[in-house]
Amino acid sequence: MDHQPEKLFSMLQTPEPPAGLTEKILLRIERRERRVLGAKIAVSACVFGASVGVAVAGYLNLVASLSQSGFFQIFSLMFSDFSSMAANLPDFTLSILESLPIFTTALLLAGVMFAIWSMAALIDEASTMRAGRFLTV
Repeated sequence: MDHQPEKLFSMLQTPEPPAGLTEKILLRIERRERRVLGAKIAVSACVFGASVGVAVAGYLNLVASLSQSGFFQIFSLMFSDFSSMAANLPDFTLSILESLPIFTTALLLAGVMFAIWSMAALIDEASTMRAGRFLTV
């Protein structure tokens, strides 16, 4: 038996890939990325819908809290009795700040910021889907 590997391997023919294999692989990768991107868009749309719902509920809760705390009555003094309000501006400012429901306001702002962030993510993914930029090379 001949123990010369160079001679042995030179007789073997290297197998060639079938014609069109590269295109089939790239097409399958593109389909997979499109399916994944579609799922990401669906999840982003659900998150956006939920965050808008939370923001609307936060707004309604804020309005109810403002009316319960007497904020609107104190704030209306600015329009009905401006001279008294201007004469007692420090006391008026402290009364406004004390009647403002800070926690509810912070929750509303967090909900609005989350809605804006989720809308931006949804728009970004939808623009990627529309542009057809799937293959990241």
